[in-house]
Amino acid sequence: MRLGHEQELDAPRDVVWAHFMDLRRIGRCFPGAKVTEVDGDDFVGEIKAKLGPLSMYFDGTGSMVERDEDAGRARLTASGQERHGLGRATIDITLTLHPVDADGDDDRDGDRTRAHLVTDLVFLGFPMDFGTGLVQRASDPLIERFLTCMSVSGPVPDAEADDDSSLDLVRSATDLFGSLRRDRRERKRR
Repeated sequence: MRLGHEQELDAPRDVVWAHFMDLRRIGRCFPGAKVTEVDGDDFVGEIKAKLGPLSMYFDGTGSMVERDEDAGRARLTASGQERHGLGRATIDITLTLHPVDADGDDDRDGDRTRAHLVTDLVFLGFPMDFGTGLVQRASDPLIERFLTCMSVSGPVPDAEADDDSSLDLVRSATDLFGSLRRDRRERKRR
């Protein structure tokens, strides 16, 4: 499935670019992820995801397969295997950054950045089927958190110190269903 996210960040393009090139920072910024080893453009990591009372752990590897700083385009690929099950996942993420000036126009010297993230995601071996629309809406707040973290200057605290560090699939779905109910109520009022 293909997901797309776009967000305007309160940081210059070169700052966001530098943060995205830091593979360990990517792991600290994404909910539930941890990069345990980096060797050049390759990395080893893990993701902890909660599905209600169940916790799933994935171990995986990945690489930064494209870096074009002039174009503001980078691509990262990764694959993982569930530790205690048959689940597998592959992900291909393409990030494109465009500087934006204070007026919102594209500008090479902008103090803000428009980030466009395209994610190709494949799950194998899971007993449930997620529709693309559901996954897109459930992933929106997670990606917003990730991109905001990539724009913040200074060190990012390790997720280990955060009790809320795992990727909570039920909470994401609950947030999604809550927003769908709010949307439906608002349409009925009109």
